[in-house]
Amino acid sequence: MRRLLAFLRRDFEIATAYRLNGLLLVAGGLFTLTLFYFLARTVGEAPAVRGRYGADYYSFALVGLATATLLRGLQRGFGNTVRAAQNDGSLEPLLAAPLSTFHVVALMASGTVAGSLLRACGLLVAGTLFFGARLDLHPLTFAVTLALSVLAFSALGLLSAAFVLVFKRGDPFAYALDMLSYLFAGVLYPVDVLPGTLRLVARLLPATHALHGLRAAALEGAGLERLLPTWGALLAFSAVLWPLAAWAVQAARRHVERTGTLPHS
Repeated sequence: MRRLLAFLRRDFEIATAYRLNGLLLVAGGLFTLTLFYFLARTVGEAPAVRGRYGADYYSFALVGLATATLLRGLQRGFGNTVRAAQNDGSLEPLLAAPLSTFHVVALMASGTVAGSLLRACGLLVAGTLFFGARLDLHPLTFAVTLALSVLAFSALGLLSAAFVLVFKRGDPFAYALDMLSYLFAGVLYPVDVLPGTLRLVARLLPATHALHGLRAAALEGAGLERLLPTWGALLAFSAVLWPLAAWAVQAARRHVERTGTLPHS
């Protein structure tokens, strides 16, 4: 716990040292919310959304944007953290600590996880307070669904970090998964409008299940019984992805040590 708090404190101090970056993030979030507010007014009543979640389009899109922000931050953030450490020369000393590579990378990215959660929740709060989104949030089921979503998305982020550790470049698979999630997972429109084959593709993406669960909990106040299947799906993704991520990170460490490329940026 002390190590985790130390990394979080370090990332907080770095973030607060560049206040303009924080202001730009806030401005960007408000710009996006404003854009979708007027888009929702243009779209008007969306029967597919109302029939599925009993909500207006803006509230539906708000949860989708917040979830997509979280997904993108976790998928790319782990790799970006490793790449930054490669560039500033801090990666090699950190990996020399008496911890597994898996634990070091996870600790390095703890600030990314916290920041992504903060941005996602900030979008939900701002969309509700300033733009009139109507949420009927069930606090317990929303919190559990959010935690299980973070668990699954973080495993994807660790896989991206393993790629960056070896190739010293951004992970193209993270970008591809991000695009697939926007296209098929239902970020901006319900999965129900997709053709049958594409709905099957959507079920293979953890973002689809995260979006469904978070929307059910946030827009309809869905309880425990209704969300159990979604939680089971997210846990199944985590059960597959976390061992794969742990193996990939350790294999990446062995590769860079064998080839002597760990200190290279």
